[in-house]
Amino acid sequence: MTTTYFTTYFSDREIVEQFADNLLNITTSLVTAVVLGWRYMSGENAVADERSLRTLLIGRNQEICGGRPTILASRVAVSDIVELHHLLRWDLQRILDEYPYLNEEEVIAALEYYEQHTEEIDKYIMEEKEINGQL
Repeated sequence: MTTTYFTTYFSDREIVEQFADNLLNITTSLVTAVVLGWRYMSGENAVADERSLRTLLIGRNQEICGGRPTILASRVAVSDIVELHHLLRWDLQRILDEYPYLNEEEVIAALEYYEQHTEEIDKYIMEEKEINGQL
């Protein structure tokens, strides 16, 4: 038995129309894109953007770090990673050595979260310094 594979290219508008008409299944397309490492970006649609997927690694829980953004499944605040990387100039490997239970994707997710929420994280860093009497 011979399997034939083919690729069809659609314009951004055609893709949006096909999603609207339920001709493409968003879940199947997303999973396929992630598994195969495809990236599709346009002004109207974003599928399997690595940065978007990494944001799922950051969360908030009022019982952990006072509700500050943390790396999921850990008690490491995004502000802690930012301080080590931006203020103390630690590279990725040194951070991973300090926190061996974190992986590279989680640390990158924290740094990307900071890029998107700079004012919020800077506020947390300042509050922590005030509490510790470092100002």
